[in-house]
Amino acid sequence: MEQDVLTPEKKPVSASQALSPFACFLAAAGATMGTLFLLGAASAASVWAFIKLLGLPDPVLYVALAIGAIPVVWATIWVAGRAWHVEQRLSAGLDIDTPNFSMMHYFRKAK
Repeated sequence: MEQDVLTPEKKPVSASQALSPFACFLAAAGATMGTLFLLGAASAASVWAFIKLLGLPDPVLYVALAIGAIPVVWATIWVAGRAWHVEQRLSAGLDIDTPNFSMMHYFRKAK
């Protein structure tokens, strides 16, 4: 079965999308908070369960939680930059580009 891709006859004007900088901020902040809380909760639960399963003392748990927070913080920072970048492109009437997984790529000044 063949799938047809529907494309608009003309590109919508950016002013017709009603995306203000505040709306872009709210969307990016929502994605960032969702990433932080969901990944943080999953990481904390996984580390806690693993440490308790092994029967290790609480100081080891605290160290493991701190180590487990590193990828959560990295992912949150990256998602914040990517979400802001995507919202800015959408408000300008552009299409979404391919993600760049460099840590600070989206925080550099645009050339």
